[in-house]
Amino acid sequence: MKRKLIDVARRAGVGHATVDRVLNERGGVRPETAKRVLDAARDLGFDRKLPTLYRQGLRFEVLLGRRQMPLCARLSDAIVRFGRPFKDIVAIERTFVDETRPELVAEAILKSRGNALVVYGQDHELIIDAIAEVTSAGKPVVTIVSDVPSAPRLSYVGIDHYKAGRCAAFFLAKMAGEGSIVLLCSSLYYRAEAERISGCRDGMADHADRQSVSALVELDENDPFAGEELSKALEAGKVTGIYNAGVSHAVLGRALAAHSLGPPPCSRRPRHLAGCGAHAAGGGNDVGDRPESRPAGPQSLAYPCIALRIAGRRRREPGRALHRARQG
Repeated sequence: MKRKLIDVARRAGVGHATVDRVLNERGGVRPETAKRVLDAARDLGFDRKLPTLYRQGLRFEVLLGRRQMPLCARLSDAIVRFGRPFKDIVAIERTFVDETRPELVAEAILKSRGNALVVYGQDHELIIDAIAEVTSAGKPVVTIVSDVPSAPRLSYVGIDHYKAGRCAAFFLAKMAGEGSIVLLCSSLYYRAEAERISGCRDGMADHADRQSVSALVELDENDPFAGEELSKALEAGKVTGIYNAGVSHAVLGRALAAHSLGPPPCSRRPRHLAGCGAHAAGGGNDVGDRPESRPAGPQSLAYPCIALRIAGRRRREPGRALHRARQG
């Protein structure tokens, strides 16, 4: 068999490794070179079934958020690790973009040269239009972690964030004392966060007898006054619980410390706050933190209550989750 491979290589004017790649469809060979190899094998009466169509290696591009985000760092490592068995047929490129600036994410989508695209970003009109443009040209797009369902993407890979919010509400209702609950997110343009907030609101309505939602605060790390809104929400009444749907622990900790409302949540939560941040795969900046870096307390119980779901989902009206989250 090896002699025959050498014969094919000589006739096609290529190396033995190139013949092996073509006949075993490993990819990484130019189409014209692959055609010469297949023609040579047929001319020599190669005694095995030849590929009927040579498939050139695929190139996937994954658009992640900022490199310093724990979520994106963990996703990047996972993509490299799980992509190794397919490295001969699929080249996976990782591109880090500031996910808080939809114009940059949209630009990266339009500039992508891959055969397919994986996107993490906001449910923003610029991103929706960019996805629509590349898919109309035949390039499939898959969204991860936070969906963009109003765009014509192929599928969404991630959890059911609405159910995650309901799960958090269940634990808050059981563990927090009588009083009010403050809901936190970084931006409701992230579909993941909007759905978590909606799920938590509905879950509190179903399960909470001693608590009520008193405020929703969008804690944008780029807004110097965002911490003041959180301060007002926590000082307005007897707050016994916080649901963090996507704000990084570092940003939340700085906001609390700046207004003398307690130490950063990564080190120790104030005793009167029973936080229940069920966001182990949501749109928050600390999603995917290592277990040892998560704050101890009731919120840690929500992490195992997440089911991975990989499937296409029915398209919904643009802004529906955002509207439900804000209106309650």
